[in-house]
Amino acid sequence: MIQNRQARTKKQPGLEKNTGEISVDSEAISQEGQPQVYQVSQLTRDIKAIMEAAFDSIWVEGEISNFRTVASGHSYFVLKDDKSQIRCVLFKGHRAGIKFQPEDGDQVLLFGRITVYDARGEYQIVTESMEPRGLGALQKAFEQLKVKLEKEGLFDEEKKKPLPEFPWKIGVVTSSTGAAVRDILNIIRRRNSKVSVLLCPAKVQGEGAAEEIARGIHDLNQRKDIEVIIIGRGGGSLEDLWAFNEEEVARAIAASHIPIVSAVGHEIDFTISDFVADLRAPTPSAAAELTVPLLSETLREISTLNETLINSLQQKLQYYYDLLKRLMDRRFFHQPREIFNPQTQRVDELHSRLLRGLEQSLLSQQQKLQDKIHRLFQASPEKSIPHLKESLAMLQKRMFHIIQSKLLIKKERFEGTIKNLNAFNPLSILERGYSICSKDNKSLKSAEGINTGDSIEVRLFRGKLDCTVKEITKEN
Repeated sequence: MIQNRQARTKKQPGLEKNTGEISVDSEAISQEGQPQVYQVSQLTRDIKAIMEAAFDSIWVEGEISNFRTVASGHSYFVLKDDKSQIRCVLFKGHRAGIKFQPEDGDQVLLFGRITVYDARGEYQIVTESMEPRGLGALQKAFEQLKVKLEKEGLFDEEKKKPLPEFPWKIGVVTSSTGAAVRDILNIIRRRNSKVSVLLCPAKVQGEGAAEEIARGIHDLNQRKDIEVIIIGRGGGSLEDLWAFNEEEVARAIAASHIPIVSAVGHEIDFTISDFVADLRAPTPSAAAELTVPLLSETLREISTLNETLINSLQQKLQYYYDLLKRLMDRRFFHQPREIFNPQTQRVDELHSRLLRGLEQSLLSQQQKLQDKIHRLFQASPEKSIPHLKESLAMLQKRMFHIIQSKLLIKKERFEGTIKNLNAFNPLSILERGYSICSKDNKSLKSAEGINTGDSIEVRLFRGKLDCTVKEITKEN
């Protein structure tokens, strides 16, 4: 179902739109009387101009199908009924204004404009707002956010902080002109006039209300004297209470280190802040009653406890007084020396036992000493000295024979080695009349390489000769 809410008159090249009628401009016919030939892009552009001019502001009802959101944050889907379908796009900038998360199968009423996507020549609806049909948009958004935060654990009971038993300073986040703040102040003043209240005024409905409520919670958390915070407002419709259903408020409550009491609307009204807060009060007045105990009742309880404590102390004192009196009537208080008689007797007994023990110990130690002296005498080295002398003489004699044998063997081996060395000693050969000839410190084995007039050195057994070659005789 399509309803055109606004009919805006626009002129486009080659086209004219007037009160919903479209006529072809004379420029669409060439001067030769031939029809205008369009390029595909030109035709698409003109169709787009007609579509955007005719349907620039429409409401369309249908069922969502193939809903998807890409990485850029833009969403694409198909809107259909039982006979037709049309492509739709929801840009990221318009997504924030929609209070619920669209899903496949949702029956919705959307507002937007018709345009043509040039690249494919397809017409589509550019969606600007959307609301579900049947279940209200706010109610669906409420349910979706509730499920999301519950999965994150913001409603867990173990995260709830206990309220202080006797708070002395309370922070309140609500409208400064509403009935809620007056009810809270009246109740607190009546229950305990000693308690002070710090009001952090904030809008509680309309645009910007959620931001102000969250900011108020944050500001109160910066103070060290606030012991508990009350947030809330009086009753109203779901739209009026919506600021307390915003995710921003819920997360501000969860992040607060100060206990928070949520008091929104009437007893039958429930908001997201009620589930996240540490305590839910049905009304602002009830929040004040739950937070601040009655001073008169507290004083009565203190008085009762004081009387109970005094009676208990008096009973204790009487009990110990009677006990002391009974003890003082005993005999040892009148004859205190008798207290030491059993102890004196015990000391005498221990003294006798100590003397007997010392005597027995001395006898035992004396016997052990005599045994050790006897054992030492038996083990005296004087008895074994003659035997040791004989053994030492025998060992010396054996050692002398062994050394003589070793020396004789070493001497024979040494003399044999000397003989072998003399056999190979070149000096022994020279001693028999031989000599060694050398040239340039190299021994000569033949006359090859020697020329007449060369200087050679002749080594004898004793001394050496520097000679000059006069004649060379070569032998075969």
